[in-house]
Amino acid sequence: MMRFSTALVLCAMIGACTTIKIGKDDTSTIVYTGGADVGMNLATRACRKAGQRSAEIISTVNKDPALPAGTGRQVSTFRCSAAEPK
Repeated sequence: MMRFSTALVLCAMIGACTTIKIGKDDTSTIVYTGGADVGMNLATRACRKAGQRSAEIISTVNKDPALPAGTGRQVSTFRCSAAEPK
């Protein structure tokens, strides 16, 4: 029971920190907290759920431009691909 409660709390925390928006064109946007590796991992997972094989990050910016680069919440624009990552 304790493991289930812990897993439930962790899922809620992760879900509250990440937002994925699917664009009308060929790109999607993801908002997250963490470094470039976190953004790439989340984008790749989103693409795999959509039936693609990999993600290509097009750009990453701070959600709050007043913060130093790479800190706070990040906004990454990515594109899914059916090809294997390079």
